[in-house]
Amino acid sequence: MLHRLLFILFAALVLLIAGPAFLGQAHAEGTALSKYLPEVQPDEVVKGADAFGPIQNALPVAPLLKGSQQIGWVYVTSDFVGTTGYSGKPIHTMVAIDNDAKVVGVQIVKHSEPIVLIGIPNAKVKALATSYVGLDLAAEAEANGTGGHKLNIISGATVTVMVIDDSIVRSGVKVARALHLAGLSPDVEEGPTVELDPAAVAPDDWLAMQGDGTVRSLSLDVGQVNDSFSALEDKRGA
Repeated sequence: MLHRLLFILFAALVLLIAGPAFLGQAHAEGTALSKYLPEVQPDEVVKGADAFGPIQNALPVAPLLKGSQQIGWVYVTSDFVGTTGYSGKPIHTMVAIDNDAKVVGVQIVKHSEPIVLIGIPNAKVKALATSYVGLDLAAEAEANGTGGHKLNIISGATVTVMVIDDSIVRSGVKVARALHLAGLSPDVEEGPTVELDPAAVAPDDWLAMQGDGTVRSLSLDVGQVNDSFSALEDKRGA
């Protein structure tokens, strides 16, 4: 019994000392970046880059190197935001950003979109991804993702394009904030604005909820909707 207790105490001490680094490494190894980074050459993401640094423990990003100089950071969008496409599977996109929070490289590393089956060349989608090079993520952060970048829709692949666009912008802002690039700071978590009332009593039934206004219904017919548009001051509504 004493030996078992000593073993537990020893294990706890080891975990206390090495735990943060161990857990961080385990986190890094379980990311999309750790899966796809070995499959991509640095110069495929950014021309002239020749190496990737080690994936960080606290954040799934890796330094992008040119010689001995770090020219940016790389990450995979799926590690930061949802990237589910039309196929129902993730669109994994590797993005490189520099210290000014600007996108300097984009490479789609894995997708299962059925775009090729309907005649859209995969190269066209890859070209779309690279069109995000130069995107100013600091401006996007300031404008809440509406910083003026143009969405280039490909006919027949609208959902795919919108997912790629959303994932690049939202993940880019998150990474730029986390790394304090271009003066950005991490999002501040605000406290809850609504709290549950533990003293609240559940209604007896559906009719009771309708009676006290908890739930309400509204019915409109086509004529009412048309009349509402016609009544607008803007005559285009008619």
